[in-house]
Amino acid sequence: MTSAHAVELARKAFLSEVAIPATTPVPKGLSEVVRVMPGMDPSGIGEAVCCIGAFDGVHRGHRFLFSQMLADARARGVSSAIVTFDPDPDELFKPVAAQRKILSNEDRVQFLRRFGATHVVVIPFTRELSTHTAASFMDDVIASAMRPVAVHVGSDFRLGFGNEGSVSSLAELGSARGYEVHGHELRYAGDEPVRATRIRDLLQAGAIDDANDLLCRPHFVRGTVGRGRHQGTEFGFPTANVRVTEPYVMPAEGVYAGFVDVHGVAYPAAINVGAPRSFASDDAGRFLEANLIGYEGDLYDQAVRVAFTRRLRPQRKFETLEELIAVVERNIAWVRDNLGAEGIAL
Repeated sequence: MTSAHAVELARKAFLSEVAIPATTPVPKGLSEVVRVMPGMDPSGIGEAVCCIGAFDGVHRGHRFLFSQMLADARARGVSSAIVTFDPDPDELFKPVAAQRKILSNEDRVQFLRRFGATHVVVIPFTRELSTHTAASFMDDVIASAMRPVAVHVGSDFRLGFGNEGSVSSLAELGSARGYEVHGHELRYAGDEPVRATRIRDLLQAGAIDDANDLLCRPHFVRGTVGRGRHQGTEFGFPTANVRVTEPYVMPAEGVYAGFVDVHGVAYPAAINVGAPRSFASDDAGRFLEANLIGYEGDLYDQAVRVAFTRRLRPQRKFETLEELIAVVERNIAWVRDNLGAEGIAL
C-alpha cells in the first residue's frame, strides 16, 4: 500500500500541492495570468501590491517574499501581483550551455499561480527591454499593468540597464511616484542565503536532499521517452530512456529514487542519471533512464516528468553482470518499499 508520505511527496514534486501559510487567504482557483502588452490599461488590475523577480525554482526565499507581499496587500485591501519574466533574462544573455534552469518558463508561471496572489503578471523579456533604466521600467512597464502602491523585493534586487537600480534608488523613485518599496533580507539556511544558484550547485553536486529542502519540493525535469540500449529489458528490469527537453540543471550522475509522471499519474521509479559505468562509451553523453514500478504499457514518444526524491548511490562500474543485476534489484526494492508499488493520481 502506498503511504500517505509518498502521496504527499509525489504531489509536491509535480506542483499539484503547494503549502501556503495558514494566515494567507487563498482565492478560489488559481491566480489570473496577465501578460503585459504595449498600451495596456492599468485599471484592469488597479491598485496593487506586487513583488518582482525571475523566481526560478520558486524556492523557500521566494515563498517568504510572496507571504510578505500577500500580507501587505491584504492589510491595504488591494490586489496582489507576482511579477515575473518570460523568458528568464538569463536565456538572452547566457549561451544554452551555461543555462541551468530549475523550472521551465511555463512551469514557473503555472507554479506561481498557486501561491494565492490575485494576479501573476508576465513581462515578455527582450533585448530592447533590457536597455530600460529602472525608472523607465517602473513607469512604462509596471505602471502599464497596474497602479502599484507597494513593491516587495529581495535586499539584493537590481533592476534596469547595467543593474543600476538598487532597492534604495527604487525607494527614492517610489517616494516620488507614490508607492513604497520594501527590500527584504534574504532567507538563510545554515550559513548561506537561499538562492537559485545555491540550489543549482547542490543539484549538480548530488546533494538532492539539501536542494529539495530549499525548493520545498522534489526537483523535477521534463523529457520525452525515446529508444535506448535495451539492456534493462534484457536483464529483467525494463527502463524508460528519457531525453530531457529543456536546459535544466541535472542532478549529479548516480542512481536516484523518485517518480515519473505519465499523464497525471506518478509512478515510483529508480532513476539513473548519466551513462552507466558498465556500459559507458566515449559518445555516451548525458543520459537519463528510469525503471517505473507499477506501469504497464508503451512509453515511446511520451512526454513525461521525472522527479528526484533521494540519491541512492553514485555511479560505479561493476565487475560482473550478476553484481550489476543484484545492485539494481536492491535499488528497485528500496523504491518499492519506500515510495510504493503503484501509480499515484496527481
